[in-house]
Amino acid sequence: MILIPKKTPSKMKNKLLITALLAATTLWACSGSDSSQSEGEELVKKVNVVTQTLRPQSFSSYVRVVGTVETSNDIMISAEVSGKVVSYRVDEGDFVKKGQTILKIDDAKLKQEKARLEAVTAQAKENFERLKKIYEEDGIGSEIDYLNAKYSYEQSKSALESIKVDLANTNVTAPFNGKVESKAVNVGEMVAPGTPVVRLIGSDDYKITSGVPARYSDAVSVGDSVDVWFDTQVSDTLKGTIKFVGTSINAQNRTFAIEVDLPGAANKYKVDMIANLRLQTYQRNDVLVVSEEFVYSKDHGYVVYLAGTDEDGHEVAEEVPVVLGLSYKTEVIVEEGLSAGDKLITIGSAFLDEGTRIEVKDESSSNLASK
Repeated sequence: MILIPKKTPSKMKNKLLITALLAATTLWACSGSDSSQSEGEELVKKVNVVTQTLRPQSFSSYVRVVGTVETSNDIMISAEVSGKVVSYRVDEGDFVKKGQTILKIDDAKLKQEKARLEAVTAQAKENFERLKKIYEEDGIGSEIDYLNAKYSYEQSKSALESIKVDLANTNVTAPFNGKVESKAVNVGEMVAPGTPVVRLIGSDDYKITSGVPARYSDAVSVGDSVDVWFDTQVSDTLKGTIKFVGTSINAQNRTFAIEVDLPGAANKYKVDMIANLRLQTYQRNDVLVVSEEFVYSKDHGYVVYLAGTDEDGHEVAEEVPVVLGLSYKTEVIVEEGLSAGDKLITIGSAFLDEGTRIEVKDESSSNLASK
C-alpha cells in the first residue's frame, strides 16, 4: 500500500498515483504468474493405469451354426399293393419292432387270384411233365410242343409266386424299430402301390445336420469335437463328434453339409428340433493374445501402450506399433511388435499418448481416473 501525503501539489499527487497503479499492476501480474506456475506443476499429465504382463497362450476361434435334429430312419412307409385299408394294428405314438404289422390291406381279390393261378400252374405242370415223358422216352411229339409246355408252366409258376408276394405285402410291416409318428390314410380308403400310409421314425440313431459356410471348408474335418446345445433344453452343453463332412458346396447358400452324432439319450430330443453348434475353426499355441479394446488405430497402423521409463526415471507410456493376426470375439493375436514379459497397459490406455506420465496401480485399485 502506497500512502500519498494529504498536502501535496497536484502535479506531485498525479505522479505518485501513477506510480502506485504501476506497482499494483506488477504485483498482480507476478501473483498470477506464480499461481499458474504452481497449478501447472500440479496438473502435469499423469494417468493411473493397470498393466498386464504378456505370456504366450493358446488361441482358438470358433464358428456357430444352426442345425436340425434328424434320424437316419425317418421314412414314409408306402403301400406296395392296391386295395382298401382294412385296419390299423397300432396307434400313433406306438413303438413297433422290425417286422411288426402296422396296417392291413384287403387281400380278398388277391386270394382269389392266387387260387386261380394255383390251378393254372398245376395244369401247366401236368401238361409239361406228360409231354416231356413222351418226347424224351418215346420220341413222340415235336420239340416245339415240348418247349411251349415247359415255358407255359414256368410262367404260371412265376405268376403264382408274384401273387404270394403281393399277399404278403397286404400286411404293411415296420422295416426297423421305431415310433409310429402319423397315419397318412384312414381305414376304408383305397391305396395303390406307392401311396404313403404311415410315417415311422427310428428311435436309435439320432443326428444333427447343418450347413457350414464355405470359407471354413479347410477347417472342418470328420472326427472334430463340436459343442451342442438347445434353446429349449436346460441341460448343459453337450459334446458331439462330426461323422460326415460334405464334399460339395450348396450353390444356393454357399455352405457344405455336416452331420454330428447326437450324444445322450435319444428320448430327450425330437426330430426337427433346432440345435446350436459351435465348431472350432482355428487352433494355435504359444502366441501373444491381447484384447482388441487395448489396441488403437493410428494413421500408420495399430498400436498398443506398454509401461516403461523415460531418461529421468519417470514411469511413462510407450506407444508400440503392432501387426495383428486372427481375432475371435474380443481377442486378437499379435504377430509382431510385442514380446513375452512386456507390460501391456490395459485400463487407462485410452488416455495415453507416447511419453505420457503414468502411475501403475493394482487391478484392485478403484482410483483409475486421469489425474
